[in-house]
Amino acid sequence: MAHTTPKPSKPRHHLTPGQKLSLTAALLVVLALCSTVFLDFRADRKDEDAFNADGTPNWPEAVSAYVSGTQDDYAAPFYNEGLAEVGRYSRGTHILLENWEPFVTESNNEYYHAFLDGTVGYIPCQNVTTDQAELLTETELYVRSTVHLMQDFDDMTIGPLVQQGTLLRVVGYDYFKDDGAVNMYYIKMGDQFGWIKSEYVVTNYSDAMTHWKEEEVYQASHVFRGDGFGGGDAGGLDYWPHEKGDFADEGNVMPEDVYAMYIPVTHLTTETVPLYLEAAKGTEINAFVVNLWDNSYLAKSYLAYDSPWLEKYGLLDKYEVINTVEECTQAIRLLQDAGYYVIGRMSVFQDAPLAQARPDWAITDLSGRPIQIGDYYWPSAFCRDLWELKVGFAVEAVDLFGLNEIQFDYVRFPDYLNNAEKNGNLDLKNTYGESRAQAVQRFLTYATDVLHAHNVYVACNMMGETSNYYVAPFGQYWPAVSDVVDVICGMPYPDSFSSFLVNREWIVPYKRPYYMMNQFGLAVHTRQSECASPAIVRTWMQTWNVGSYTYDSETVKREIVAVYDADEPGGYMLWYSDGSLSIIDKLREAVSIDYRELYDAALEDGLYLHEYMGLSTSDDQQTE
Repeated sequence: MAHTTPKPSKPRHHLTPGQKLSLTAALLVVLALCSTVFLDFRADRKDEDAFNADGTPNWPEAVSAYVSGTQDDYAAPFYNEGLAEVGRYSRGTHILLENWEPFVTESNNEYYHAFLDGTVGYIPCQNVTTDQAELLTETELYVRSTVHLMQDFDDMTIGPLVQQGTLLRVVGYDYFKDDGAVNMYYIKMGDQFGWIKSEYVVTNYSDAMTHWKEEEVYQASHVFRGDGFGGGDAGGLDYWPHEKGDFADEGNVMPEDVYAMYIPVTHLTTETVPLYLEAAKGTEINAFVVNLWDNSYLAKSYLAYDSPWLEKYGLLDKYEVINTVEECTQAIRLLQDAGYYVIGRMSVFQDAPLAQARPDWAITDLSGRPIQIGDYYWPSAFCRDLWELKVGFAVEAVDLFGLNEIQFDYVRFPDYLNNAEKNGNLDLKNTYGESRAQAVQRFLTYATDVLHAHNVYVACNMMGETSNYYVAPFGQYWPAVSDVVDVICGMPYPDSFSSFLVNREWIVPYKRPYYMMNQFGLAVHTRQSECASPAIVRTWMQTWNVGSYTYDSETVKREIVAVYDADEPGGYMLWYSDGSLSIIDKLREAVSIDYRELYDAALEDGLYLHEYMGLSTSDDQQTE
């Protein structure tokens, strides 16, 4: 039997005191690291556990509350955990508080621990309430802009006129806007109640009695101009900014520049509209102006459809009705389905059938009999019942057809009214003792407020004369109208102007389309600078020949470019009253240009549009 020699065992080593100390330290480091990882994991688990599935903190004693403001500040600051401000939130914003225990700083400022907009932080205690009734801190207001109260905003009923500086007692409100301001206040004035938009009131009398912040513009321009032609004192109008429509979120997007064809009321049918769509193919046309309520033309006035609104007033049989509601709906839908922006045009204060049917709303003699001024009978622009009728029709059309924009035409008094007034036998139904320009601006203010509530833009046609600095005798004053509406549409047709001398040169306007339109645009550019919230400028273009002078594609192109050269882009509309489809074939080259794209490129190069396009501005034509 073999014997195995055992291997010698390794000698044992004993740790020195220093080695033991080092090993102990290393073990402590390892344990510390493990502990840190574990604590971090638990901290993460704690953070995860601290939020509910909907992203809100898991606070057992959480309180639902609202951000509140003060009478002069409609927003509150929000701070992070280090009390650094990270944002401001408008009153009415919903917040979540951890509990009612305030956090008190060393300087005795009190904050609630809160959750807002996905963030945990702190908000001052004075900016928090659980009672929505406490959000409204305003108790009394002063009228800054003379306007009408609205008795019932839903049905457009006009209440009393409240003058600048009037004290109003606040009773309630409808809702808070995104900036924390009230949209409309419900107020008491004496024993009367009504609604008023927040933009027309302020919290103290002194601010109410001031004018637009550009005081030097008001004094040097508007006040200085006075009333030279009977249309009204420019200084007596409102120049505070008016909120413009923006309905993109509601699906109503206005093109940056509108290039529009016109469809007369008699052509707004499912039979004719496809012909206009075919004519617009291959061009830059992106909109149509459809006529819904025509003014008296050759002793006739037309309606596009059998309006239930006018039937309610017993007025439908005073007009020649072209279509049913159903047929008109289908005709307009053809335009919309093809992707066009649709503008509904309607005549307002030139309406002979209405003046004759309702003499109590009309310009009459002192016996109450309508009188002709400039071959027409006119309803009075001072009459508030008439306002409600016209705006009600506009609202009906928007609701029925889904229009993008309402364009008001003849928002003015008649020409030659000064002559008619001279004999003293005239009743204008001027209940409030207003100037003509005040009536025009206040009508547009009322109409715009109502139509904006229906997510539609508002435009107003203006006589070419209104590019001048004065208040026109028929009551139109460019800055006062531009301040209110979304789009202002000049009608500076060259053949509507009389011949005149410039530096000993005899100017025949219809033979100088570039010159006339450019002068108009330059004047408009100045007028636009004289108001706080100028509208988009979109201009009507003459398309008809005058004598042997031809308004062909080159001529109309120069008309359009002339306005862009004056730095007033916004687009154009082609006016041809008979609706002739041949007009597009005649102007195809002019309407196949994207003027905005070229205008922007010209600006980058520091050029006028005509220079960038290499277009002559000469209006000379070889005529026989």
